[in-house]
Amino acid sequence: MGKIRDKSILVEGKKLPSERELANLFNVSRNLLREALVVLECLGVIEVRGREGLFVKDEVFVGFSPNLKSVVLWPENMLRDLMEMREIIEVPAAGIAARRRTAEDLKKMEECMKHLEEIYLHGEKFDGEGAKWDALLHMAVVEASGNRILVRFSEEFGYIMEKYIGQSRSLVFSQGNWPRIILDQHRALFEAIRDKDEARAKKVAMEHIELARKKFAG
Repeated sequence: MGKIRDKSILVEGKKLPSERELANLFNVSRNLLREALVVLECLGVIEVRGREGLFVKDEVFVGFSPNLKSVVLWPENMLRDLMEMREIIEVPAAGIAARRRTAEDLKKMEECMKHLEEIYLHGEKFDGEGAKWDALLHMAVVEASGNRILVRFSEEFGYIMEKYIGQSRSLVFSQGNWPRIILDQHRALFEAIRDKDEARAKKVAMEHIELARKKFAG
């Protein structure tokens, strides 16, 4: 995101300008801005408060510099690399899950879908509820693969993925038909795994990632 020319923008508790306004302020593309927002949210610098917008978190500068030094992906290729990791993990996992899923696996996925559909219809009961169940659904798919190494690797990747999902949902869920499109893709993925359709499961997982890549990573 480059150097912050107006440091007053990071005053604790302050609501940030809109995505469009921030892109104009820093003279960057909206794709690059979204990458920076994801990184800042992952670092705990900003927080998403539902439809209220983005806010600077309290005590934002406590330990901020050490955290920045620990982030290798800062921030230019953050979303590109996240999408590539999702493709590596989630697409094969969806196919294997379709072959190996158990009744217990399906029960977990059904619960996630139930909550996601409820959130779609009635909104979140608390900030981050959608991201929670979204991330749990993706984790349930990986767990259904029955591959312990893949599951373990995905768990290590899970924290940043939940943060990314939360940020991305907040940015698109007030825009047009996106909530419906994303819900339909989640349902299609669940149904393909339920029906043991390996090719379909992999195809839907790839389409889901490609949609996110198109929207956020350019």
